Amino acid sequence: MPSAEASESQTLPVSGTKPDAVRPSGTSQLFWIIFSIVFGGIVFGWAWMSGAPNGGDLAHRSGPLAVGPSAPTFSLTRQDEQTITKDDLLGKVWIADFIFTRCAGPCPKLSARMRSIQSSLAEKTTDVRLVSFTLDPENDKPDVLRRYANRFRADPDIWWFLTNNSEDRMHELVEKGFFQSVFPGTEDQPIVHSNYFVLVDRKGHIRAAHDGMDPASKDRVLRDLDELLAEPPTP
Repeated sequence: MPSAEASESQTLPVSGTKPDAVRPSGTSQLFWIIFSIVFGGIVFGWAWMSGAPNGGDLAHRSGPLAVGPSAPTFSLTRQDEQTITKDDLLGKVWIADFIFTRCAGPCPKLSARMRSIQSSLAEKTTDVRLVSFTLDPENDKPDVLRRYANRFRADPDIWWFLTNNSEDRMHELVEKGFFQSVFPGTEDQPIVHSNYFVLVDRKGHIRAAHDGMDPASKDRVLRDLDELLAEPPTP
């Protein structure tokens, strides 16, 4: 019997696109595979250089999660049209991912996995936020993000979808602030991007990154989430 997560990924539609616009060709599928491999190296390279060889997706991590760089400052618009800044997340542990609603590649699977994480939070919801940054802000206005959020049954108090009015600025935020790669779309190819969940602690420091396409990533995210929640809160 397929898991609920897999079922969600198969049945939830992608908003904001025509059917012929979201069906990836064989070339597009190969493109995604190649860049997924490249992105993995980029994230692990960051973890090593930042002094965090026990971070990322290493299966046999020992010791506490290393403290990485601060997550970037930002001022973005949530799906309910409210302005959200990094300060609104201080004191919370949060999980970031990077998607767009017209994505025919990994985004529906990433969002289904995030939905599964949301379902596992239970009493932790007051201390945790899920934050999805769109990589296609020119299309993903708040109303589009609301429809997408509804498809994945996102709790608006817990799971936020953020946008702005500039693709260039959003991509710069993701690349320079979260150390995730983004390649703008062209007429022949969609936006290509990293598929990682990035964990940020209560003080706003990046602490781990897990490959969201890996079925084991949910358990790893929840494990690290518990570790970060056990740390002393921000004074």
